[in-house]
Amino acid sequence: MSAVISSTCLCNSPSSWDQYVLASSGGTPFHLHGWCSVIEKSYRHPTYFLNAHTQSRGKKNIVGILPLALFSGPGDESRLVSLPFLDCAGILADNPFIEQLLFKEALIISERIGAVHLELRMDRSLSFLNEQGFEIPKQYRHQVHSFKVGLRRSLPGSKEELWQALDSKVRNQVRKARKCECRSRVGGVELLSLFYAVFSQNMRDLGSPVHALSFFEEMFLKFKDQATIILIEREQEPIAGAVIVRMHETMYNPWASSLRAFRPLCPNMLLYWQMLALACEQGARFFDFGRSSPGAPTHRFKKQWGAESRPLAWHIFSRKPNIWSPERESLVIEAWKQLDLELSRKRGPELRRWISL
Repeated sequence: MSAVISSTCLCNSPSSWDQYVLASSGGTPFHLHGWCSVIEKSYRHPTYFLNAHTQSRGKKNIVGILPLALFSGPGDESRLVSLPFLDCAGILADNPFIEQLLFKEALIISERIGAVHLELRMDRSLSFLNEQGFEIPKQYRHQVHSFKVGLRRSLPGSKEELWQALDSKVRNQVRKARKCECRSRVGGVELLSLFYAVFSQNMRDLGSPVHALSFFEEMFLKFKDQATIILIEREQEPIAGAVIVRMHETMYNPWASSLRAFRPLCPNMLLYWQMLALACEQGARFFDFGRSSPGAPTHRFKKQWGAESRPLAWHIFSRKPNIWSPERESLVIEAWKQLDLELSRKRGPELRRWISL
């Protein structure tokens, strides 16, 4: 099979790229071409969106893709990551041969730009690693990190069936939120500032530098037809919120937060119920809760909604003698919890830009 590898830019065939993602059984919203713009414009990380294509009768047909961003934090060796800030956006390819071509091209780019590590965030194994005769170049060390898991549950045909399937404790906590006059609101970018007010305060309280507002603004600009915001309000004050993204039969929830002061009222329980109910109403078959560390509080929280864990495999290829572990990064800075809220919103993105988790 003859295939050619090329690198796309912001103005070069994003529709063909997205058509391939949408047609691929392993495609997710995080493979879409718009992330090139989100990452470059909000955080100024250079991107290298690789595609493999064949040519027939003068027409190029994409047979594989690999989105990459150069991540070069202060004091750290530079990395090519697919993709930072997201759970898994690794190689999509028609077959192991194409997958291997994309991998080899990524190594060539790494060496050309001086990146020491290539990090492929996958939710499956790399097929070409088991191909007969394939060997990782001797100058590279390969490691697989599975310190995070994804959580997903299948959905019944209606929200009524889903409600009956939930544990009675979960249902009671949702009822409690309603009795405490918590109400839900569903919308799009017009709710972004309200969501960000909750999200940024919760991140500060957790000791985590917050994403830039521009990160979400650019995301809604690129994915306005797929992205939705759900807010939980009490007395017209937002106290919980989430961003959800739909693709095919799956609803994804990459970001959710609730204000700690209102936790006794269970707004986070109403938030998750509203997300799952909306997914059922829209005919989704699966709900993806995002990633968690096994055994962590967020992991246990998601499990109570019927989520099942699935492994995430982050493949890292490091030029010897260097070695990189994603576990070296942390989203928690204890001193950050004491920072003034407005200052945390101003300074947070400066740090979050360099945390790829």
